[in-house]
Amino acid sequence: MTDLAVTAPAGLASAIRVALLHDRQLVQGNVLLLGDWHEDHSDCVWIDVTGPTQEDIEPLLEEWFRFHELAAEDALSPNTLPKYDSFDRYDFFVFRTTALNIAAHGVETEKLACFMGKNFLFTIHKNPLDSIDLVWGRLPQDVRMMERGVDFVLYSVLDSLVDRHFPLIDEIEERLDQIHELIFSNPTQGLLDELLDFKRDLNILRRQSLPQRELLNQISRGGSRFIRQEHLIYFRDLYDHMYRIGESIDIEREMATSTMEAYLSVIANRTNDIMKVLTIFSSILLPINFIAGIYGMNFEFMPELHWKYGYLWAALLMAAIAAGMLSWFGKKGWLWQRRGDFIRRELHHRRTKRRKAART
Repeated sequence: MTDLAVTAPAGLASAIRVALLHDRQLVQGNVLLLGDWHEDHSDCVWIDVTGPTQEDIEPLLEEWFRFHELAAEDALSPNTLPKYDSFDRYDFFVFRTTALNIAAHGVETEKLACFMGKNFLFTIHKNPLDSIDLVWGRLPQDVRMMERGVDFVLYSVLDSLVDRHFPLIDEIEERLDQIHELIFSNPTQGLLDELLDFKRDLNILRRQSLPQRELLNQISRGGSRFIRQEHLIYFRDLYDHMYRIGESIDIEREMATSTMEAYLSVIANRTNDIMKVLTIFSSILLPINFIAGIYGMNFEFMPELHWKYGYLWAALLMAAIAAGMLSWFGKKGWLWQRRGDFIRRELHHRRTKRRKAART
């Protein structure tokens, strides 16, 4: 088994870290520790590979560990969705973790490929993952994680990976609430662009979370031969968390849609108000233009043409007509009407109802 340490490329060897449990003693180191481990022994080993290249890692997966070439290909492909394949000696899993940059509206997804057998766990990921580093750092203080089996180590990694979704959703919810309030005070094109970005982000989260939820459901029902019966309850808890995450994502998608509808309603009301004001002024100016048109005709014999108070009479008549029409429009409720009250109350009622349903 020492051939691996000798033949592994230097770049790959530096990207591999190994945790070996031998006689209840945990040792963490590099690829050289694999020389002390054998698949037929009772020792447990966790091999973590960060940033592997296809040329370097394929011989390790296919020749040394004898993993199937299709599984090795999926482990290196960056676009593989969550999946589960069962083989004679091991199970192959693909999970995905997400990170959201609220300011830049970029959802970054990272794939985690896992090969798990009776006494080994092989994890492969392109970039360093906080979930992996957290569990790796806990191992020296909590050796029982490895003593309980590699399936419990896998659960610990997935637990941290799944829980990362909750702060993301809370952050999205908080920002959507802020946008919802700003829409009624100052609706701008920037708010609409941000809503569209959030809808795209939520769609990406949903597309990544649904296959993972089904994968965890399959595992929690005993679909994997290498997960012990007593540990299935932990994976059922993961499935429950992932189910709640999926429901929360759907609620926030509906909230984004409702907020967008509110934005369009507010803009439509504002446009209607502008058109109403313009129409009212046009209506007021119509009789005034009529009077001005009559007195602007160039006939020699016209009544009041040479009257001393004719100009004052015409101006007062125009002002009286404008004031009378404004008073009539006000009594009809076409002026000074509060905007958006009904929409605000209706959307607040719907949002409160959805959140109460989600909590129950």
